[in-house]
Amino acid sequence: MKRKLIWLILILFLFSFCAKKEKTETPQWKGKIEYENGIKIIKNPIEPVFGELILDLEEDLIIGNEEDENYMFYRAYSIALDDEDNIYVLDAGNYRIQKFDRNGVYLQTIGRKGQGPGEFERPFRLRIDKDGNIYVRDSRKIKIFNKEGNYIKDIILKNFVMNFYLDLEGNIMARVFKSTESGRVSSFDKINPEGELLITFAQFPYGMTLTKVGKTRWAISHSYIYDLFITSLTPETFIYGYSKDYELSVIDRDGNVLFKFSIDESYHPITGKEKDKVRDQFKRVPDAVKKAIQFPPHKPFFMGILCDDTERIYVMRFKSILDERKGYDFDIFSKDGYYLYKTHIPYYPYIIKNGSLYTHITLEETGEELIKRFRIKNWSNIKENI
Repeated sequence: MKRKLIWLILILFLFSFCAKKEKTETPQWKGKIEYENGIKIIKNPIEPVFGELILDLEEDLIIGNEEDENYMFYRAYSIALDDEDNIYVLDAGNYRIQKFDRNGVYLQTIGRKGQGPGEFERPFRLRIDKDGNIYVRDSRKIKIFNKEGNYIKDIILKNFVMNFYLDLEGNIMARVFKSTESGRVSSFDKINPEGELLITFAQFPYGMTLTKVGKTRWAISHSYIYDLFITSLTPETFIYGYSKDYELSVIDRDGNVLFKFSIDESYHPITGKEKDKVRDQFKRVPDAVKKAIQFPPHKPFFMGILCDDTERIYVMRFKSILDERKGYDFDIFSKDGYYLYKTHIPYYPYIIKNGSLYTHITLEETGEELIKRFRIKNWSNIKENI
């Protein structure tokens, strides 16, 4: 009896010790923090703190029906949510915005094809501000509608806006493509509600191949060119990075750098097979132009940035033209810039909010376009504390 009691005490002690050890053993971040001109730089190691994350996705909403014109999409380029989780789809090929409630029930159509007030010529990007106003980049304009869908005004743009976000004062925080004396550049600009440039936060070269064959000038752009990417962390803070190096900067709306974060990773050379595959994409281009296509010294590191509503940061890894896998690889960082996870997402995440992922897909068999929402079943298990 005494021996059994001793064994029981020993087992309880070992169980308690192991449980305590498991509870207290937190993965250690193995990067380093440096300061440059007073700016904090978080230098992450190549491996994330918590390793690989597999998002457990469960489809819980599909919007799309080719038998009903209110649910039929053509080039649904952009998706946005308002504070009530109503879903706005920029149905660019049909020159309209389709509004649905959170259950996918059609509510309203905003805009139509045309050149008049509230009409679209080439709509591309959709955003919603803190008051529910709707902003659409349409050619060299940003068209604004109120939350009821009524047209308010146009902002005339002086340069071509590729992507944009909004600060709390209604300023446009934009990734802009423009020509300068030194060549074509991508810049991160702050534009006021009258369309005037207030600040250029950053500016980087955009390396197109320019070639003349006979009387024709050819401008060739491809995915291996370095570019600038931006996103909104909060309405007061923004992130940008140039894909030549794996470093991103977090700034406030006045352009003050709050901190930077990076991954200590080697450059990846562009293979001959990749270059050949890029050239093969340009079917109608003369051979002389194909041969002249220029490539940078190494691959870009990333090709997009987005944030979820918890302020986690998702950096979309550059995808080789030879990579035939469906989906995208992402690095996930905390809002403070610490590398938490790497993950593969089978669909491009237009929005990640309230534990759900919103995306747009095109069915290969029929060409039908659908808006889908997936519930992330393991959302609450994603770790952040290091």
